[in-house]
Amino acid sequence: MAASGLVIAPPAALALGVALLAWAWWGQPPAAEAPLRPPAVVTPAVAPEPIQRATPAPVPHAASPASALSLTGLLSAPEASLRTSVLAALSQPAQGGRLHARALARRCADLAGLQASATPDVNDARHQRAIARQAALSAGCSQFANGEWLALVNIAPDEAGAGDPLLAIQQSDLDDGALLKAVMAHPDALLLDELGERLLLRRIAGEPHLFFDGQRFDDEADRATAQAALRLLPCHFGLACDERDPEVWLACLRGDGCAASRAEQAPPEAQALVTRMAAALRAGELQRFLP
Repeated sequence: MAASGLVIAPPAALALGVALLAWAWWGQPPAAEAPLRPPAVVTPAVAPEPIQRATPAPVPHAASPASALSLTGLLSAPEASLRTSVLAALSQPAQGGRLHARALARRCADLAGLQASATPDVNDARHQRAIARQAALSAGCSQFANGEWLALVNIAPDEAGAGDPLLAIQQSDLDDGALLKAVMAHPDALLLDELGERLLLRRIAGEPHLFFDGQRFDDEADRATAQAALRLLPCHFGLACDERDPEVWLACLRGDGCAASRAEQAPPEAQALVTRMAAALRAGELQRFLP
């Protein structure tokens, strides 16, 4: 059979032709779009602030023992810090620290000999506070061996004048005018508390009598008034005589009444008398104590 003039292109050539025809008709395919990205945050440049160098605080000077400690204040310090208070007192013998250390250590003896009431009043807030103080003092006394606080309580004969003027007065045999002059030179609250009746005790016609402002306190009622006034006298010179006072809270635990202070336990006559006594001591009016 004779060959025809029609030439049939191979399939690959036909596919290429169709592609070229489409490119010519529709143009180039659009370029792929880039994925959206959030705009970059531009932080404005800030000039760095100059570095402020802190001025070091002045180092406080260590206070001297006399200015840093108050011996009378140690008597009302927390009971649980008893050892710290005793050591602080012992560091000031020239101000009467040995006498104060003995008074603090004596609280352990008072606690050991306490005969507490068999029926504590759980509804009495004062009684509950007294119980809390008892527990705190027990913790404070546990910081000492028994021999330690006993040694502080018992003053050796050669220790009576060991640089402590208050202890020397309390341990002395001074009486009448000599004792009063010494006390007026050192009107310390604890010393007044320790001396008690010795401040008013005078020999009149060879007999001891409590005497003040021209009055003898001889009968039972008058003597009780004078004794109550002497018990209040240290309170007028800075002793804490409120519920922090062991005399007050130990009396509560013994069942002798839960008072707020020594003053609450004293009759009005005693409070009037102690006001006069305190004024006479401050003014150095020696003659009011002497017959």
